[in-house]
Amino acid sequence: MPIINQESSVIVPVVIKYYLLDLIDTLLEKEYFSLIEYAEALVDDILDYVYTIPEIPHYRLSSVAQKRFGRYGKDLHYVFFKRKTSKNTTWYIFFSRQNGRYIIRYITNNHKDGKYIRNGFDGREG
Repeated sequence: MPIINQESSVIVPVVIKYYLLDLIDTLLEKEYFSLIEYAEALVDDILDYVYTIPEIPHYRLSSVAQKRFGRYGKDLHYVFFKRKTSKNTTWYIFFSRQNGRYIIRYITNNHKDGKYIRNGFDGREG
């Protein structure tokens, strides 16, 4: 069952929720964070940002990114998120729009997939 924020019509499928829960463990295991509270705070910040998607600028994927991330859906858009306390990491949140709702399809960061995503702001949709 997807998690839906009724106010903003953002749908976070269970698979994305599980990814974020696993992310907490990964951040601790790889020693990016030493305390679970810090890893949980990052995940909370990502989720808080996800629910702002209807109000923030969206970007279209480049042709390279479309090939790389097409397995997550057609007509994907993305937004990016950067914490002030984490200047070296940018989070990318991919989503599709259906019937006025924003469905989260994939979340990654610049360390894993950044080279495939951003080619400037050519695809900006306001």
